[in-house]
Amino acid sequence: MIRTISIIVVRDVLRFWRQRGRMISSLLAPVVILVVFGSGYGALLRAGDQYRKFLLAGMVLQAMIFSANISGSSLIWDREFGFLKVVTLAPVPRSWLALGKITGAAVQAMMHGVVFLVAAPLVGVWLSPLQFLGALSVIGVLAMGLAGLALTVASRSRTYEDFNALMLFFSIPMLFMSGAHFPVLELPTWLRTAAMINPVTYGVDLLKHLFIAGDAMGRWTPDFAVGLDLTVLAVFTVVTVTLSVLVFRLREA
Repeated sequence: MIRTISIIVVRDVLRFWRQRGRMISSLLAPVVILVVFGSGYGALLRAGDQYRKFLLAGMVLQAMIFSANISGSSLIWDREFGFLKVVTLAPVPRSWLALGKITGAAVQAMMHGVVFLVAAPLVGVWLSPLQFLGALSVIGVLAMGLAGLALTVASRSRTYEDFNALMLFFSIPMLFMSGAHFPVLELPTWLRTAAMINPVTYGVDLLKHLFIAGDAMGRWTPDFAVGLDLTVLAVFTVVTVTLSVLVFRLREA
């Protein structure tokens, strides 16, 4: 099982590594957005450095969502160019193949998240070794959940265009209704309710706990308890990964 998953993960990560234009732009663009967007809105909201620190968790999510979406689309290309047909003929369970694709997409999404951990001092966030490991763990779990969602949609999509349309439908609300840009509890009632239903909200909130722990941040603070964040994030990841494996087995049978 581990060998099968590892082969698929290495293949997908190497493909990402060889696409230098995609790799550099997808890794650096979110950092630029963080600095520019954080400075602009920080000045507009008269929050300055506080808002940039608050925004960091949201930018991690944004980078990971779009990375998982691009990685998920590789399943469609693999199907169209025959690679998927070849690997499904191998004498291994299809669930292992699905887990390999999910893990490969998650590793790529994690790479984007790690860029923000390394760049965090640019916005005044200094992580201790323990906080860094905690943030890395949260990013890993969140990456698996997002990858599971992307692969579920990719398994049910007939064309690349269908996949893009569906993921856009999921990704934009998921990002903007996650508390990535503003405190959830200060949003209008209908939007606050939507954010609280959105499971990704709790992953972002968990990162906020790690990024701004102990700082006097006023209104720019986490919205929920750590225990609730951990529970919802874990359930989200288990559900999406399980669903992705099941859908892949049915679709690629």
